[in-house]
Amino acid sequence: MKSILIFLISQTILLPIIVGLIRLRRIDKSYQPFYRLLWIGFITEVISFIFIKGFHRSNAIPVNLYNLVEWTLIAWQFHVWGFLKQKPRIFYALVAVGVLIWVTENLFFGKITDFSPYFRFFSYFVIVLLSIRTINFMITHDRNLFRNPRFLICIGFIIYFLYMILYYWASTVSMYGKSVASSTTIFFLMAYINALTNIIYAIAFLLIPARVKFTLK
Repeated sequence: MKSILIFLISQTILLPIIVGLIRLRRIDKSYQPFYRLLWIGFITEVISFIFIKGFHRSNAIPVNLYNLVEWTLIAWQFHVWGFLKQKPRIFYALVAVGVLIWVTENLFFGKITDFSPYFRFFSYFVIVLLSIRTINFMITHDRNLFRNPRFLICIGFIIYFLYMILYYWASTVSMYGKSVASSTTIFFLMAYINALTNIIYAIAFLLIPARVKFTLK
């Protein structure tokens, strides 16, 4: 019952997907990497549920594959927004470092069937830093932050990925047989943190301005 409840709560990802679908033709292309990630996240949630409830198997493989796609698309999203746009080689090197960590951990060491933590800690930490950097820039350039979809998406990233770092830390500690007093609470609240960030993303998609149409007069 608990796994079904968590799955149902995770389906709040449909909120930003539906809002984005309704406004798809009007949404600026600079948000496309993130919107595609939402669709991939939804598909991964469904596949993971089938693995667990249908096949009674771990969902580690689809989740690990999703984590790699997540890292690539979010990094690309920040690049589209301006991160290292003038220094593409450095950007591609950063993405490649993440991919190399994933390949080393999941393929070379054969951990793709386990929830290997090192790539997650790296990617989550970098995403949080990029979100903070983007917000710091907007604070000095935007007077109405709370109506800025980039600001809201970055807030969602910070909330979600900081909690994910805490979540996988507790999970890793528990995996090695050490008890954390609040582990059960951390695991249970993860679904609600996920729902909160999905709501934030839905609001962000509502606030994304329409594409600018150029006309010749």
